[in-house]
Amino acid sequence: MKIILLNIILLFSYHSYSQKNIEINQKDNTQIKIKAINDFEKLEITTSKNNKTQIIDSIETSISDREMHFAIEDYNFDGYQDFSTYHLDDGMGVYTIFQLFIYDPISSQFKQLKMPRNFGPECDEFCDIQINKKKKTIQSSCRGGARWHTDVWKFDKNKNLILLKK
Repeated sequence: MKIILLNIILLFSYHSYSQKNIEINQKDNTQIKIKAINDFEKLEITTSKNNKTQIIDSIETSISDREMHFAIEDYNFDGYQDFSTYHLDDGMGVYTIFQLFIYDPISSQFKQLKMPRNFGPECDEFCDIQINKKKKTIQSSCRGGARWHTDVWKFDKNKNLILLKK
């Protein structure tokens, strides 16, 4: 029973991290270390490929001191691991707010995935993210008043994020 419980914990911890440091091993054997500085005030990222340090200082943290987390996932379905930071919303804690960072294997850097506004999405930010690997879509769900809204996003052939449905 203890071995089964340990395996379940290890499986869950692969994609969700509450610690302040994570490591990612890419398919091209590049090793990446991400360190949260001053409780996610900024992120310090180093890669084995170029040994340069990337600083990301645009992390949206909770204004009510909700705990920040990391998640590792291939958000753009290119075979390289991306990551996100997330926390519960500052209201009633009904949904989880994500910031997605996409890995560029050419520059060995991460770029924040911005939600395109020209499609008129229902949600103002990425919330309660669900990945559909088979359809290669990202679903974002948020609450507005008494209703839940869902946006389904996909990357087009030019690697641009487009809204499939809301």
